Amino acid sequence: MILYEFEGKKLLSDKGIKVPPFQIVDSATNKVRIKFPMVLKAQVLSGKRKDAGGIIFVNKKEEFKSKVKKLLGKKINGEVVTEILAEEIIKHRREFYLALSYDTGSRGPVLTFSESGGTGIETRESKIVPLDTLNPKKTKVALPGKIQKILPKLIKSFLDNDLLLLEINPLVIDEKGNVYALDAKVKLDDSAIGRHKEWTYSPRSIPGRSPTRREIAAKKIDEGDYRGTAGSTYFDLPGDIAVLASGGGASLTAMDALVKAGGAPANYTEYSGNPSKEKVAKLTKIVLSKKGINGLWVVGAIANFTNIFETLTGFIESLRKMNPKPDYPVVIRRGGPHDKEAFDMLKKVKDFDLHLYGEKTSIAESAKIMSRLAKKYASTKK
Repeated sequence: MILYEFEGKKLLSDKGIKVPPFQIVDSATNKVRIKFPMVLKAQVLSGKRKDAGGIIFVNKKEEFKSKVKKLLGKKINGEVVTEILAEEIIKHRREFYLALSYDTGSRGPVLTFSESGGTGIETRESKIVPLDTLNPKKTKVALPGKIQKILPKLIKSFLDNDLLLLEINPLVIDEKGNVYALDAKVKLDDSAIGRHKEWTYSPRSIPGRSPTRREIAAKKIDEGDYRGTAGSTYFDLPGDIAVLASGGGASLTAMDALVKAGGAPANYTEYSGNPSKEKVAKLTKIVLSKKGINGLWVVGAIANFTNIFETLTGFIESLRKMNPKPDYPVVIRRGGPHDKEAFDMLKKVKDFDLHLYGEKTSIAESAKIMSRLAKKYASTKK
């Protein structure tokens, strides 16, 4: 989950990192509690706010209402601004860039630092070094003394809060020598939700729109149940073929194959890591609650340890509880542990229009079959 700037700054402040005094504004009539001059920042999840007009400076109190009205309701990179962070301006001479993240190559945390922060950081030189989380002083990068001093606090915030990304741009030193985070881009590790009862953030989806009812419901399936995953990743799409995909890379490959075959996915979701049949049943119900579905594709690569019989049993049980029962084609392409028992069970199911394929049929071929059957079914409805 990506946090809004004010949420990220609260995490930093809780660990002793200085942030400018701020308040959240949702109306031009809000009482101002911070000093002028100030900056108004649209609270959206997408980047490049400044380029899109999402950052406005206010020098005098008389300008406040008109500039708040100008920003509220504005679309920033597809997102409608409903809240604004009003923040005191911190006078400073230099801007730095600092980020803590995970590197897939080294499979560990890294520190990225640039002596020149602010807009356009992508084109500037930066240093990326492995992060010594046990002894930050051993991290081999030359940081200004003031920033080196707060590095342990930044690392503690990064680790204690189970962050995937902590990006501060710019990180500045004010005229008195105090270090301030003027911005904060924070991404939480959703899989760590069980360790954080304090995570009461509002639901959100991809930048550009609010989450749908199904997206919110799907993400709740894994809460308190860590037997695999089901629905933690779910997005509604505009197509007519519902998808229940298994596995990270394989599910993305499957989506590409379906589009290439001429099919239009109605959603993107995953279930993997050997989830229980109850979790798969819940996800199936959510996926199929969408109107206008002309086909259902249950697809995945050859599983290593996901119980195919268990998961497909949950799938069928969910189908049987639906009212009315689906009459559109259901293409299943699965393989892995207990797949023989699963297919023996599915062959006895006569309630639905099932089309069964094992590992001898490629994902791409099953995508073509799914696309063809969905189009044929749709033509019968005209």
